[in-house]
Amino acid sequence: MFDYHVHTSFSNDCRMPVEEVVERGISLGIQEIAFTDHVELNVWRPGDLVMDDLFDADSYIEKMQAIQKKYKDRMRIKIGVEMGLQLEEKERINQLVCQYPFDFVIGSSHTIEGHDLYYGKLFQEKTKEEAYERYFSEVLKIVKEMDCYSVYGHLDLVRRYALKSYENVELGEQDREMIRIILKEIIEKGKGIEVNTSGFRYGLGSTNPTEEILELYRRMGGEIITVGSDAHRLEHIGFRIRETYALLKEIGFKYITVFEKRKPQFIKL
Repeated sequence: MFDYHVHTSFSNDCRMPVEEVVERGISLGIQEIAFTDHVELNVWRPGDLVMDDLFDADSYIEKMQAIQKKYKDRMRIKIGVEMGLQLEEKERINQLVCQYPFDFVIGSSHTIEGHDLYYGKLFQEKTKEEAYERYFSEVLKIVKEMDCYSVYGHLDLVRRYALKSYENVELGEQDREMIRIILKEIIEKGKGIEVNTSGFRYGLGSTNPTEEILELYRRMGGEIITVGSDAHRLEHIGFRIRETYALLKEIGFKYITVFEKRKPQFIKL
């Protein structure tokens, strides 16, 4: 297994020490982990605070390099980051990504207009169709204008948070057409997408994105694809990764992707 979306105590929403993650991964037979702790810039938090939510990058790199050295004979460890993509912060995001020796960058859309999806502002006084259109419109703008990421993370993440507001969170025809255009941009720029297995944990009954989107990506010629658990707890490391490999093979993917120094490498399924 290659778990390409794992958090540690460097993320504000996670308490897992790095060493415990590695030891757990080794016990599960995971060959390679990409640590992808959160960076969100200029984001709203309760109490009307607008702040940067990011780790000390120098300490992060130093720690991860030490862990790479310590475990070099037992597991391959890649230094990554999950970067919250916002057009308003494009210059600062590019600077951060270029300044540090990341192997891998997940680009995610956790916020709309600086408001985290978790807090529900996107869904207030909107129909599901209106909320989804606003979310995917923002993703489309980002993939057209930003190139600092390796793969786009949990492309249909909006479905997870919509569970709090709507009975039916499935995608409509308009959403599917916007996703097709988004995938076209991603493929043409030589980027990829992530399959995030946490959708099962959050009650969606599927990966993020859905099997339907994965099939579309494959039909359109998409090849760069990573699989990650989005683990924030030890028991979630490696979650349903083997089943997801089987799903990808059934869809027609021949490889999964890993990264080194932000260059993709392909592992046969």
